[in-house]
Formats: sequence, C-alpha cells, structure tokens
Amino acid sequence: MNLYAAASNEESIYCCPGTTWTQEIVWLVCNNANTETANTVELDTRFPFFEYPFSNQRPAIRKMPSPRLIKTHLALPVLPHQIRGKKLKIIYTMRNPKDTCVSMYHFLKMLTHFNYKGNFEEFAKEFFMGVTVGHGSFWDHHLDYWRLRDEWNMLLLKYEDMITNLNKEVKRIAAFLDKELTEEQVQTIVEHCTFKTMKDNSASNKSHLQNIGFTKAGMGVFMCKGKIGDWKNYFTPELNDMVDQLNKKWLEPDGLTFDYE
Repeated sequence: MNLYAAASNEESIYCCPGTTWTQEIVWLVCNNANTETANTVELDTRFPFFEYPFSNQRPAIRKMPSPRLIKTHLALPVLPHQIRGKKLKIIYTMRNPKDTCVSMYHFLKMLTHFNYKGNFEEFAKEFFMGVTVGHGSFWDHHLDYWRLRDEWNMLLLKYEDMITNLNKEVKRIAAFLDKELTEEQVQTIVEHCTFKTMKDNSASNKSHLQNIGFTKAGMGVFMCKGKIGDWKNYFTPELNDMVDQLNKKWLEPDGLTFDYE
C-alpha cells in the first residue's frame, strides 16, 4: 500500500498501491496533462517522496511553490497531526491484499539492502502478520484511511477500479482536486498512464533505482505486470483460505471489499 500527498502552503493533497501510477496521474491532472515534462523530468523530482530513502527531501519540499505534491507511504497515525485541521487533500490508493502481497514480494527481492532470501509462502505469512511491511500492518494501514472515506478532504481509489476504468478514475481525481480538464486532456492522461506507456517511460518507471544501486540487476523491473489476479500464480489453497479469513476479520466488518480477478 502506498500514499501520496499533494500539498500547498495552506492547502495540501496526500495520496497512498499503484503508488507510482496514481502519482503520475495526480501530477498530470494538476499540470494540465503536460506530458512533455512528464516524459523528460523524473517523477520523484516533480512529485517528491517525503521519506525518500536516499536523502532528506523535506528542505526541497519546503521550497516548492504552492500547490505542492508530496508522496508518502506513511500510515495515518504517523502523519503530522495537523493534517486534520489544515486545508489539505488526501488521495489514498488501495489494492487487494493478495495482489499487494505478490507485488511487495517481488519488490523486496529486488532491493539491494534487504537481500530477502525467503520463498513466497514464508514472505506472505510475514506480510499478513505485519512483520515484513515497513509501514506496519496491511490491515491497519488500509482501515485507518478507509474509515475517513466520507471526509471532505479524502479520496480513496482502488487499483482494481483504475485497471477497469481509468478514464472514470482520472475524472474522479480531477473533480476531487477542483481541476477542470477538457475531454482531450483526460484522454491524454489516460493514454499516457496506461501500464505499457508508463513501463516504457524512463521518467516514471523507476529505472533510475538500478542506476544508483538501490535495486539489483537481473531481478526484474519495478513495474512488473499491472494486472488483477496475479496472486493465483502464487497462492496455495491454504494461504488463500488464510487471507480470506483475515479479510472477514479485518476488512469486511467495515465494508471494505476488493475485486480479485
């Protein structure tokens, strides 16, 4: 799961899987579908990562003109407490737990500093018990934001809805951010933000992570498949049953459900 934020001096926007995907869409919505810049300037430069692992981004963020766009993966309890009283907007992107687990497994195996050696089933059990994820429990992370879904400054997106109808989700984001886009601009954003286009775009596909030694060569790419249901290639019946039961325990009582195929 991931979070982003778009912020200004008095007005902010926070957003959270499909982090990179939503990040690019939000930037384009806020910049009138400027794909020329989106194709040439690295995404994390345009839309800085608050807890960026290589350097302190906060001084640069403070100098950004309003409105600022800021990405973070932080859980709600560790965000600045002032967010509830400020004129900020939060966009939180969720993905079904099974596909999230598969995606996270491949990502951690790519990371140079983690050097994860376990198999998928070992990882999955740790992931769903909140051991492996650096930002706490999957269940708590999602539920804390989900429970604020009716707040005026909160927009929750589902990765699966973005896959199914990206045009509709782009328009939802634009409406939430009070941005008026033409149909042509919406279509430009949709075409720019297809999985294949972003995967081939060096400004947004995170290929620079390998160049600076953060990810390993020969271990796959940051943007892998971009589909719903890849979990079926990894989950045993026992693991699938375990996650179904955890869903019933943690998510379904609050009305949070996902599509899995």
